[in-house]
Amino acid sequence: MLVFSPKSNVFPIPSTPFEAEVMEFCKLWKAGNEWFSFHTSGSTGQPKAIRIHRDQMRHSALLTGEWLGLEAGDRALLCLPIKFIGGVMVVVRALVWDLQLVIIEPSNQPEIPPNIPIRLTSLVPPQLQYILQHDSLLASFQGAKGILVGGAAISVEIENLAMKQDFPIYLTYGMTETVSHIAYRPISLKTDDYLHPLPGVELKLNEEDCLCIRSALTNNQWIETNDLAELKADQGFRILGRKDFIINSGGMKIIPSQVEKHIQAFFIEKGISALSFLAGIPDDFYGQKAVLFIESPNFFDLGDPLKQYLLQHLSSKQIPKSIICLPKFIFNSNGKLDSLKTVALYLQSSSKESHAHD
Repeated sequence: MLVFSPKSNVFPIPSTPFEAEVMEFCKLWKAGNEWFSFHTSGSTGQPKAIRIHRDQMRHSALLTGEWLGLEAGDRALLCLPIKFIGGVMVVVRALVWDLQLVIIEPSNQPEIPPNIPIRLTSLVPPQLQYILQHDSLLASFQGAKGILVGGAAISVEIENLAMKQDFPIYLTYGMTETVSHIAYRPISLKTDDYLHPLPGVELKLNEEDCLCIRSALTNNQWIETNDLAELKADQGFRILGRKDFIINSGGMKIIPSQVEKHIQAFFIEKGISALSFLAGIPDDFYGQKAVLFIESPNFFDLGDPLKQYLLQHLSSKQIPKSIICLPKFIFNSNGKLDSLKTVALYLQSSSKESHAHD
């Protein structure tokens, strides 16, 4: 762990490669570097390299600080890689608002330092879930101004755990192209199921019902995402799922996230603690069939109980046709579950096994 003020002219000596990487970014920023390079996560298409100007990053940091009421000296926890926008913007907020930066190694099980009050941090869902499941880690956040979670949808379990806390936790929505989050939804004090845009953010849907975003953060250019959304007149919105994750099963279009929330609720009811997701795999009869993937070394024989539970909420065509248990899912280096790679690896290994038995 390292604690320092990145706005200071005196930097401590880094003891890890990650700390050195953070220091190097701070030095480039303080030297007036104008452009910084990142890789997108694929929210607007295939992942690609993108350059972002410091003015856009500064504007994003100012928006967040004004929204949360940040003040000089507040402590911000960094536990995300800074090669991605979510992590680096924690550092930029510290530079812009003169915050104390608390640096720990990125991990889905972050080693939160005791007795250091944290006012701000950005997390991915597995990190937030780990923190919320360990009472010993929660004391550091009791006076927080904003615990921001993003990068992926949150589970029902995370939402239930968050609602038990008395410090503000926000689900955020954004991407590299929007220079971090542009909308938020309180989950510790639940008001509704809609995300609300930050000031100056304009939203619309394209002809495929995918969300489009325009603001000063995007240089006032419209950005089209691959996220299917429901948009209200007051600009509140809900993400229904990724366009490229839709399962077309026998002519029925299934949005995985709409099925997954009920599966998660079933898991909680039955005391099952396991990661899962719904995906389509090739099928001779359906074209694609919906399959429930569960991270477990042992097979889950959920059988009829799961089906009967889901039928209370969904049509029979939305019910997973089968269950596949895998010992480990694949995660990106930014901590996000990579369901596409997980499925691809499963299909590849299944193909090898079938050829081995030919």
